[in-house]
Amino acid sequence: MKALWFIALRNLFSRKFRALLTAIGVLLGVSVVLAIQVTNQTTIDSLRRVFDRAAGQASLLVIPSSQKNENLKQSLLPTVQSVKGVSVAAPSIRVNTLPADEATNWQINLDINGVAAGNFFLLYGIDPTLDAQVRVYVLSEGHMPQAGRNEILITRKYADEKKLRVGNWLILLTPNGTVRLKISGLLAAEGVALINDSAVGFAPLKVVQDAFNLQDQLDEIAIRTPQEISGKPARLEELKQTLQQRVGKNADVVYPDSRGAVVGQMLATYQLGLSFFSIIAIFVGSFLVYNTFSMTVSERIREIGMLRAIGMSRKQVLLTVLIEAFLLSLLGSLAGIPLGLILARGLIRMTDAVITPSEELFSVSVPIFLQAIAVGIGVALLSALQPAVRAARISPLDALRVRARSDTKPAKAIWISGLLLIAFGYYIIYGTSWPENWMFTIGSLAVLTIFFGATLTVTLAIQYLEGIPRRVAAKFYGNEGRLGSANVRRTIGRTTLTVASLMVSLTMIISINSVATSFKKDMGAWIDSALGGDLYVRSAVTMRQSFGSQLKSVPGVAVVTPTRVLEVRIDPSSLPKNTVQNEFYLYAIDPDTFRQIADLQFTEKQTNPEANWNRLKRGNAVFISNVTADRYHLKTGDRITILTPRGKHAFTIAGVVLDFTGQRGVLYTTYQDLQTYFGESGADRFTLKVAQGYSVDQVAEEIESRYQKRRHISLQSTQEFKQSVLDLVGSAFRLFDVLGLIGIFIGALGVVNTLTMNVIERQREIGALRSMGMTRLQVMRMILAEALAYGTMGGFYGLLFGFLIAQVMILAMNLIIGYNLSYKFSLQPFVIGVLIAFLVAQIAALAPARRAAQVNIIEAIKHE
Repeated sequence: MKALWFIALRNLFSRKFRALLTAIGVLLGVSVVLAIQVTNQTTIDSLRRVFDRAAGQASLLVIPSSQKNENLKQSLLPTVQSVKGVSVAAPSIRVNTLPADEATNWQINLDINGVAAGNFFLLYGIDPTLDAQVRVYVLSEGHMPQAGRNEILITRKYADEKKLRVGNWLILLTPNGTVRLKISGLLAAEGVALINDSAVGFAPLKVVQDAFNLQDQLDEIAIRTPQEISGKPARLEELKQTLQQRVGKNADVVYPDSRGAVVGQMLATYQLGLSFFSIIAIFVGSFLVYNTFSMTVSERIREIGMLRAIGMSRKQVLLTVLIEAFLLSLLGSLAGIPLGLILARGLIRMTDAVITPSEELFSVSVPIFLQAIAVGIGVALLSALQPAVRAARISPLDALRVRARSDTKPAKAIWISGLLLIAFGYYIIYGTSWPENWMFTIGSLAVLTIFFGATLTVTLAIQYLEGIPRRVAAKFYGNEGRLGSANVRRTIGRTTLTVASLMVSLTMIISINSVATSFKKDMGAWIDSALGGDLYVRSAVTMRQSFGSQLKSVPGVAVVTPTRVLEVRIDPSSLPKNTVQNEFYLYAIDPDTFRQIADLQFTEKQTNPEANWNRLKRGNAVFISNVTADRYHLKTGDRITILTPRGKHAFTIAGVVLDFTGQRGVLYTTYQDLQTYFGESGADRFTLKVAQGYSVDQVAEEIESRYQKRRHISLQSTQEFKQSVLDLVGSAFRLFDVLGLIGIFIGALGVVNTLTMNVIERQREIGALRSMGMTRLQVMRMILAEALAYGTMGGFYGLLFGFLIAQVMILAMNLIIGYNLSYKFSLQPFVIGVLIAFLVAQIAALAPARRAAQVNIIEAIKHE
């Protein structure tokens, strides 16, 4: 066995450059896998910590059973405290507000989940004595707020940003005006200080209740239990059931981490997209490994024959090749770990733009490292298996007779198999339906099947489309171009994998850019239609509905429509079993004024918009978003039961509307139903349409001069909001572009590897050409022409499959997320793809071309 390891090591050292290229391919694949795993785990851990931090050491939480905006009655607290097993029951309430001096310049900021962390100042009303026993408070200065006093505890980070210190007064907006709170202490950057990106404060419960008209109301009761209960899941579950019986139907008893699961589910699709790219990186890297070992086996046929002749068994030959693959993959995998961690840092920073974490976190663990290494080694061994088996089957006699071969004729079975695999992949995607939890796995396998099928059909393209790259090469490099491009047919197997690696990488770049373009166009059209208007008027606290009449009186304002947003819960009986998320946004609108400014797009075929609107106006009805309809299998005419402050109420679904506000479900109702069933009024946003003859800036300035300071409102034009949303979308897709470029780099390594092999294999031929008068420059041009042929075929395939895979990705987004996207052709991604194909191939060919040009004529001619 030691001899086999020695032979494997000797072979690797005899071909150092090729071994290095292969190891780099494995390194990049492993680094991408590791980086994406770390990024996904860091995101989930960051979100989990947000909820753990809010709950602190609480084992259970008592929360309202109806909509999230509804509160618990404070009279429930003694009932909870009286239950045996409850050590501490800490009441709290929380509200969103802003410092009064920031209200005029405040603008809403978005991330992939909706409103970004830190966009509001989150104010908790707490019992200072009880809450300190549940949550983690680490004071760096001052003291906890005293019950009954207008005092507040804020974070040192927030204080430093706002230039505040202990003893200063913090003036916050309330529905009735403002409230003055004296800063009693500053929190160190631990525990609760990291909630909401440190834009958080803690004041006495009654002070917050009185300031925000929430007397005797609570948001939650955090329960701490003794260790003998919290440490035993069965006993904790028993206490949970007991508490649920005592608090009745108006409250739910939940585990703290159940709320984090909802946000985690909302990010799942984004993480699936990242995971898919790690699969593609490994897939492309496997081509490089296969190509290397195929060439190694071809070069060493005589050597293998001699070893077989002196007694080496087929099994030992097989093991020798696999040991080489193992050593290369182990080297590449270990080297990929530090690069993966560096890449993960970059991906996390890019992810921050769309997720907005509340702290800096970097989650790494031994299992993640081991999994990435196992993937790198496993894929390399699988890629080397077929060449190893081919080596083991070599007959000693045939091997000793062998002469240089060239696989110039593609086997018919190969390209027929490729066409069948492409057809099978498309059948899986378009001709079958799968359960939602299997969609990503089956879809990824289908795309890989299409890619593998496309790889096999490259042999057919080389045979019948060779004239295209030859003409392109001749155009750029003249006679050297004709000579160089003809070489692609001499080693069809090697050419196939080189073209395929470029094709897969280009396909991902083109398809992702095409999807991004389609997404932006559809989202832009939706913003213009569904949101409409020219100006948005917002405030950090709920505005009175009557304020709309005052806005209407401003010269230049043609129409004003209010919108109120609540978070509501759906009765589980209305949703499929095992549904994690049952929290939805409920938008209350005034249909008459809304339709003068905007128009919702109904997604169901053969629907009657007027009938839908009339049904909504009659009451007891809602519109639902297409995301909600697809995810929960609902349609117009169905009934959905919402948990309201007045009990469960079934609403008829009056229509399904297009929506891009995120993966959380969205419902629309009327102000009449809002007041009747939810007891709510007011507006979170007014949308204004400017009359003809007035400019948006002119009307905005007039509103600001009249109401901004007095009403603490902020204004934003529709175009500004639209651009902020499209920028967010661009940031999300930019992350995938980076991963696609890594795939391009792996594809470039394939070009370097192939051309280097070709140069080594054709040293005598190059020497003969040089002896007949070919200059070094002409040799370089010949090799560059060969690379240009690879780039041309890779670009052709990349354009074709980029177009097809873009439509598959849009279908996947529609099925998995519930969007209603349509493919929008844009020339730009295809132009970028063509440029990348040519440039990457030419740059990758420079080193092999220089090597070919430096071949010594005498040494090359006598070379065997």
